[in-house]
Amino acid sequence: MTPEQFRKHYIEHHLQFIEVDSEGSVLGSTGSFLPVNKGQKLSEIHPFFESLQPMLSQMDEPQSLHCVNLDLTGREVIVDIQVHPSGIGFILRIQDLTAHYNNYQEVAQERNESIIQEELIVLKNAELEERERFKNLFIQNFSHELRNPVMSSMAITRILSDTALNPEQQNLIEVLRETHTHLKLMLEDTLSLSMIASGKLELKPVLFDLRKMLEVLSITYKTKAGSKGLEFKLTPHERVPQWVEADRKRLFQVLTNLLDNAVKFTEQGKISLEVGFNQQYANKVSLHFAVTDTGRGIPEAKKNMVFETYSQLTSPDKEQGTGLGLALVKGLLTLMGSEIRLQSKEGKGSVFSFDLEVKVPVESGWKATLEKDADRVRQKTAVRGRKYRILLVEVDERVLAVLFNMLMETGQFYLDVLSDGAEVLEQVIENPYDLILMDINLPNTRGDQLTRIIREFPFKNVEQLPIIGITAFAYEDHLKAFKEAGMNAVISKPFEKEELLDSIYSCLRS
Repeated sequence: MTPEQFRKHYIEHHLQFIEVDSEGSVLGSTGSFLPVNKGQKLSEIHPFFESLQPMLSQMDEPQSLHCVNLDLTGREVIVDIQVHPSGIGFILRIQDLTAHYNNYQEVAQERNESIIQEELIVLKNAELEERERFKNLFIQNFSHELRNPVMSSMAITRILSDTALNPEQQNLIEVLRETHTHLKLMLEDTLSLSMIASGKLELKPVLFDLRKMLEVLSITYKTKAGSKGLEFKLTPHERVPQWVEADRKRLFQVLTNLLDNAVKFTEQGKISLEVGFNQQYANKVSLHFAVTDTGRGIPEAKKNMVFETYSQLTSPDKEQGTGLGLALVKGLLTLMGSEIRLQSKEGKGSVFSFDLEVKVPVESGWKATLEKDADRVRQKTAVRGRKYRILLVEVDERVLAVLFNMLMETGQFYLDVLSDGAEVLEQVIENPYDLILMDINLPNTRGDQLTRIIREFPFKNVEQLPIIGITAFAYEDHLKAFKEAGMNAVISKPFEKEELLDSIYSCLRS
């Protein structure tokens, strides 16, 4: 097709000029995509032009109409119309831009859909963040409200266990102790998962005796497994070091969750904990941990599901638990730079394993730790040789009764008791105390705020007074903030008597 032929073809099919007189009768036409006859009324060409007819009599300047949809027989066209006044009437320039407008509409629609999709993603993320914030806030508040009654119940159970009980009552006490242990573990697991999800859980490597920790686990789970008629076996490799540097609390949490899970889902046979040696380079050792059971096993299709939060393979009516254990194990190991692996065969049993890299201190390091521990025992013995005056500030009557009983049992403390934070400063100025044991959440004020004020006192004997905070909050950032306020130590409820006394003696000897 020559350029002239292309131009003629384009004009005939996409561009049309129609000349009409002042009455709207067609005088002539070029182009063919709109069928027009000479002498035909403009309004007869297409219904759209009926609305154009009244405008012609008032038009003295060119007018443009864009994106006009004309429904022709068998097809729909989108045109631009320009109307130019002429000496005897008007000239209509009609251009078929159907392809142009359709392409533009597609581009605009894609752009709008992209914008809408981006906005939906932003809204979805905001919704997920809000859900996560609400979940963490709920867990935090739930944990806070539950810790006081759990602590009271634990302490009262301990007090009752020291009284004269018949065998049936002693059995009931053991049931209560087991229940308290279960509740405490649930609280810690729930809180740990929440902290992992919010990015607030930090590892705290310490130097500890790994072999001693494994021995504690062995004694504990021989008893637990034996109560179900199961065998438990610990197999440590001969090259597993005694002293290592890692987060002892979190490693212990991982192993106890795996072992509890093995005991729970094993009805006969045995459970074993194997600690293997992979390799050592410089002062780092890679260890292999594996918990094996002869339980019911896990179907192949459900292996990934067991690591999801709050998921259980069996009905909650049949098995005790929250479905947090393996989800927590996965989260903690990820935080420690490791991953949990699962091998299982339905009806045969399961093996949960992971590799963990820990630091091994030089000989002088662990010897220094042994000497420090021995010195701590000597100092603790010396501290316990006299009586101390303590100001106990607690608003919850149940917790107050428990703390009072714990401290008076030792015979080493004189106690003054307050329940209102507003009276603390006056008492501290007027009386020579050796230590303050104070709840964080007090009426009229807060324990950490009182601590800041005390630390700013100009009196040396008051300014340096040891202060131990007691709180139902257990988030790491909470505990850190309380210590930054000037507290020497902070204890999270629920706690055992030994933990409380260790904190008190540590502050008194410093």
